Amino acid sequence: MNVKIEYNKKVYEINSNHGQSISISMNFNSSNNPKFYDESNPIKEPYTSNNVSYDINKNAGCNVPIVKFNVHCSGTHTETGAHIFKKSKTIGELSNLNFIPSRLITIKPQKKSNEIYHVTYDSADQIITKEILIESLDDYDDFLECIIIRTLPNSEDKLNLNYNEYNHPFLSNDAIYYLKEKAVKHIIIDTPSIDRSDDGGQLKNHKIFFSNNDNSINNNTVTELAFIPNSCIDGRYFVCIGYPKFQLDAAPSNPVIYKVI
Repeated sequence: MNVKIEYNKKVYEINSNHGQSISISMNFNSSNNPKFYDESNPIKEPYTSNNVSYDINKNAGCNVPIVKFNVHCSGTHTETGAHIFKKSKTIGELSNLNFIPSRLITIKPQKKSNEIYHVTYDSADQIITKEILIESLDDYDDFLECIIIRTLPNSEDKLNLNYNEYNHPFLSNDAIYYLKEKAVKHIIIDTPSIDRSDDGGQLKNHKIFFSNNDNSINNNTVTELAFIPNSCIDGRYFVCIGYPKFQLDAAPSNPVIYKVI
């Protein structure tokens, strides 16, 4: 079904039947998931009451699973400023994360950069710089409310990659400031963090992005550990960030992107 959306006093069209999920499926009781810091696997167990195990494979009338997983470390998730700040909205308190004007870009991180990052990094690190982002975004002043970043190389290895054995790409501080200058409110990225895996616990990129110029906390979001298939071409989309109404700093999420026709 074709749907018309008005944005910036212009009307755009999408096909609601052609949405593409850019999240990673979470597999329970399986190692087939990405890992970051926490190497435990998501667990699913049947609820048990009065000696009844609610699992249809055990002749119960229905399935009632109890699950346990690490929101930030086991798959695609969306987080708010509550991840790092005490006085911030939870993910469940946010609203209207539907049909956000977005732009998908594909970039190859740099091995070396003179741009600012708040801790020293080494030759094994991969940096997403302001310079790279300028090349992809500087010509545009629309569809920038959300930036979807696909890093190269892009293979299905990302679906179950152990990032404890791999230095994931992260953004320079300059890159984050540039995104704020472009009025970006939402970042979706296919890495486990916009910060270096070890920055001494500072998470400064998060603090920059979730703070306004007057140091108040905004309602921005960051979605990490996404996976953007190669079949999705760079350009303009509307994205719906689906997530449960958890009163937490983050929740597992399922961003769905709709290409502008």
